[in-house]
Amino acid sequence: MVRRDGKVCLAGWLGGLAPIPDFNPLLQMPSGVDFTFFGSFVFGTPEFPLSDVPLQSIASDIAAGKYSAAPSRIFRFDEIREAHRVMEANEVNGKMVVVHDE
Repeated sequence: MVRRDGKVCLAGWLGGLAPIPDFNPLLQMPSGVDFTFFGSFVFGTPEFPLSDVPLQSIASDIAAGKYSAAPSRIFRFDEIREAHRVMEANEVNGKMVVVHDE
């Protein structure tokens, strides 16, 4: 999808390469594209301290409506079985949240 002079950053790869066995960005990317990689394992190291991540700014932008970040489903803790069922059945299009009321 990226074109010449475009930029792509591969940020982590939690699931490994098994879900996309033929994915090889170095061979599949067109020439002239800037490709970078950021491994999540470096978060919290001296070179990439967590304090550099603008979490409060991101949260403020979400609260101001600049980003659409609402979960698609919210479950109570006593609905955890249903949450797992829905997740395993791939019935949720987006993020799920489980809350615990005290």
